[in-house]
Amino acid sequence: MSITSIPAAAEGMPKFDLALIMGLAWKIYRRDTALARPVNAEARRKAFSRALKSAWMTAKFEIAEARKTVQQRAADRVQKLTTELMRDDARGWRVAGRADRLAVLAEISSLERFAASSSRQ
Repeated sequence: MSITSIPAAAEGMPKFDLALIMGLAWKIYRRDTALARPVNAEARRKAFSRALKSAWMTAKFEIAEARKTVQQRAADRVQKLTTELMRDDARGWRVAGRADRLAVLAEISSLERFAASSSRQ
């Protein structure tokens, strides 16, 4: 494994607001330890470590979502709706929620038309 340094201003590298990430980590830590504070210093460090990892994952997810194109967002929405339809098909016929099926199918078809028309341009 090579150890190479990557400059902070490397092209294509997202820049993160470290103060916001640390603030989010503290917010998560306080939320998670509100009912019972960790007993010793090691437990507190582990709890804050988990909170900091969670804050970084959140920041990276938000950057990735912001970089998505309209077509990628439409494709993600179609995938979620298709999953919802499969979940609906797996339910029994007596289970409520079948009325939304037509609305979901209509949204999927409109998103697919949008993706097809935008890819031609």
